[in-house]
Amino acid sequence: MGKVLLSLALAAAFAIPSFAQDIVILKNGTSIDAKVLEVDDNSIRYKKFDNPEGPTYTAKKESISEIRYKNGSKEIFNQEKSTSPDKNPNSVWWTKARETKLGFWMDPLGCAQWGPMAGMSIRMGMNFDIKAHVRIYHKEFPLADGFDRNNFKTGVGFGLEFSKLFATTHGNWHTGLLFETAAFESNKDYYYGGDYYTSNFALYTIAATGGYTLRFSNRFFIDFSLQTGVSIEYEHYVDQLFYIDASLKLGIEF
Repeated sequence: MGKVLLSLALAAAFAIPSFAQDIVILKNGTSIDAKVLEVDDNSIRYKKFDNPEGPTYTAKKESISEIRYKNGSKEIFNQEKSTSPDKNPNSVWWTKARETKLGFWMDPLGCAQWGPMAGMSIRMGMNFDIKAHVRIYHKEFPLADGFDRNNFKTGVGFGLEFSKLFATTHGNWHTGLLFETAAFESNKDYYYGGDYYTSNFALYTIAATGGYTLRFSNRFFIDFSLQTGVSIEYEHYVDQLFYIDASLKLGIEF
């Protein structure tokens, strides 16, 4: 009986030290036998287990993987979390810090019926975008059949597009509204008071927009967009036209 009690006492004596210390595990894999004194928002304070009367050490939480306490509980720090593209620092999506960016772009092809555009954009916090553009109209554009191409010579339009952005790893989807007003020099003359006058007319457009922007190295982008809506032509009468357009914007942002 005495031998049994002695064996149990020895076992307990050797077992207690293995559970009497806290273990601080650093992110580099180093383990520190310690007595943790305090854990705050940014750091921990501890003493080394083999020198409890020695100095007090401080370690930043960002360098710690976990703490295993002597009572068997654990506290885990800096767990890797999946992040959305707009918050992932490895993503080329440049609004990761919800920055404001100024961009300049052009649609050099005039790829749809209304004519080529050039403009600027301001990309705001909360993944919101405002684009302003100038569009040049000319009756010789090959797809200018949205309205009677013989009705005008040239025109210029000014527009605003408001878009909500949805981040992806390499760019963003976007959807929004486009507003544009344009003035045209008419190809028609009218007779009034014994003289002939050249008639001018205006065009007002509202359209829903949507598309995708592909970004390169946080600086350059290519955007493909579709727009559909209505245009109101106003001369001596009002004529409503169906509006559909596509654009291929090439741009740079700062």
